[in-house]
Amino acid sequence: MTTADDTPSLEARIQAHYSELPPAEKRLGDLLLSFPGDIATYSAGELAEAAGTSKAAASRFFQRLGYKDFNAARQQARDAKRWGSPVYLSSGAAPSRQSVQPPQPSQLIADHVAQETQNLTHTLEALRPDRLRACVTALATAQRVHVAGFRNSHMLASYLHRQLQLLRPDVVLLPKSGQTLGEDLVDITTDDVVILVGLRRRVSLVSRILDVAREQGARSLLITDPSAVDPGLTGTWTFTCQVRSQSLFDSYSATMSVINLLCTTLYQYDVPQSQSRLKRIEALHDELEELNAYP
Repeated sequence: MTTADDTPSLEARIQAHYSELPPAEKRLGDLLLSFPGDIATYSAGELAEAAGTSKAAASRFFQRLGYKDFNAARQQARDAKRWGSPVYLSSGAAPSRQSVQPPQPSQLIADHVAQETQNLTHTLEALRPDRLRACVTALATAQRVHVAGFRNSHMLASYLHRQLQLLRPDVVLLPKSGQTLGEDLVDITTDDVVILVGLRRRVSLVSRILDVAREQGARSLLITDPSAVDPGLTGTWTFTCQVRSQSLFDSYSATMSVINLLCTTLYQYDVPQSQSRLKRIEALHDELEELNAYP
């Protein structure tokens, strides 16, 4: 495993040097292979104590792995956390902290509510109304709307694609099942809008699709998170969603809220047209007997 910039990760370095580690350093290696994210949370002394070794052995351990010092290894782990690696978001417990009781379910719920509220508040307060209006106007008047997302972002892109289909024609989800992207991207024109859902742990295709959209004159919307710091990773409009969580799993509630707001604003752009399309869809549901009208 490597980090986002292809630098060998902490666990890759440990595995490469594992056979040559002295016993004292090997104990620290075992600890960090189980919970590499601990290095971003605990001090070198706490990690040494947890592994039953000395600070001097810990210092030699990190230098043996090719780091300048402990802080260099810690910074790499913190970068991995920001990138969203579940391996680095999980954590063990240093002995000096093992006396702390696990949080009760009521506290877990309270912490979860507080984080979700913070994510929603920070995301929506940062969303500029003029950019939302401009983006919605483009979506309403575009010839076609192309929506794409990969990994976990795919489920959000798929949901957005389906909601947009309720409100306007010619919305496509890329890539089509089992297909490659070239055949779809070739049809993007200056009259189109491309929407990329690209939350952290993105694939390189996200930036390439944005490049293609830009090269072919299409406007684009990137729905992403604060980890998107690459200057090239921007669309005509960029909506940044907070994804922090109390657990090792990212939270997508703020992203879903932005998608809901985007579609609601599109509906309100031309209510009569939106209502007419929704009525035709409902009539087809009834005609085809697709939905069970009773609970």
